[in-house]
Amino acid sequence: MSETTRVRRKRGSITQDEIVTAALRLTDREGESALTFARLGHELKASPTAVYRHFANRNEILRALANHLDGISIDGYVPTDDWRRDLEDLGWRAWRTAITHPAAAAISLSLVSNGANELRAVEWVLRAIHCAGVSGRDAVVQYQVYTNLVLGSAGAQAARLSAADAVESSEGWIQVYAPKDPSRYPHAEAVKAELTSVTYEEVFAKQMQMYLDALAMTSAGRSEAPA
Repeated sequence: MSETTRVRRKRGSITQDEIVTAALRLTDREGESALTFARLGHELKASPTAVYRHFANRNEILRALANHLDGISIDGYVPTDDWRRDLEDLGWRAWRTAITHPAAAAISLSLVSNGANELRAVEWVLRAIHCAGVSGRDAVVQYQVYTNLVLGSAGAQAARLSAADAVESSEGWIQVYAPKDPSRYPHAEAVKAELTSVTYEEVFAKQMQMYLDALAMTSAGRSEAPA
């Protein structure tokens, strides 16, 4: 009997939560390619069929992983009546989760999990938007704009960080600009130093500020509209 067989866990002893936690460990340690049923089984000291009993395919694991990342993001979050503060807090929580677990975030943040953690996050974003004075269909549109901004930016940064040949980091460059004939591009030439020094985190902060300013203007417009 091999050592692997001797330490293998009993049938039915593995839970969904253990599988998702193992999936996060694998992707953190070895990247997206490590997320297979065989590797998960090995990580859990179990047969891959033990994973199949809980998840029919890889996409189901990814959705569960997305919900798990949402749980990490909102852990300890307490909503207030300051909508701007709340939306900014939720946005940066998602960003920090993405750069802490880039491989997992890159492959799962774009998915709708319909999990409990995701639903709580949705509720809190909508609550903040309601506190800003926006309701109904307008609130749903604002929710989608906010979510696309936050998850799109965080997911893109996660993808950059998890890429095998990545040279950027959360403090890395945006664009190196070195044309053969700089005189043809005077505006880009004038800011070429800034193009190589600005960070994605700085850009995300500006995107968040612009969105929140725009929502504040929308809120003010609604409050000033005649009844």
